[in-house]
Amino acid sequence: MVYTPSIQNNQMVWKGSRQVEDLTDAVAREMSADQWMTLTYWYRMLPAEGLPARNRFDPLEVWSAVARIVLFEIVGQGEDVIFRLVGEDFEMRAGSGLRGQRFSEIGNPAQVPPTLAIVEEMYRDGRPILSAGSLATLDRGYVGYRRLAMPFAEEDGGPARYILCCYAFDR
Repeated sequence: MVYTPSIQNNQMVWKGSRQVEDLTDAVAREMSADQWMTLTYWYRMLPAEGLPARNRFDPLEVWSAVARIVLFEIVGQGEDVIFRLVGEDFEMRAGSGLRGQRFSEIGNPAQVPPTLAIVEEMYRDGRPILSAGSLATLDRGYVGYRRLAMPFAEEDGGPARYILCCYAFDR
């Protein structure tokens, strides 16, 4: 795929904390209902120390969001991510065959560095991040999105090894 210049690079809207109580009403209004549901589910799974284990994530708890969820595996200390699970709505917009692919090899070159900077930040501090950007779609040019990214560990209490993203698209 040939990419045209990005309309809008990733922009951080909110960087969360380990306390759901710190989430302001203004930030909550920036999220879709599915993103809010997914984030509150992540907070319920959060152990006292570290991050929740990926295998504790039950898609039935956030069933209405599943089509817009993407699960990435972190490579190294955040140098790259590999697509592990791609929801149907995301796949319809971005293309099929993403599973097993590295983002750095198939992502829009203009969006790879800012996206991987967010990954490295999540790897270091394990906090959820809400960002906004645009995605080159297969048939509609660019479409705006809000991406809620939440880190998960291999085991409860461990460091970030996965990032679960829930997308909300403008159209």
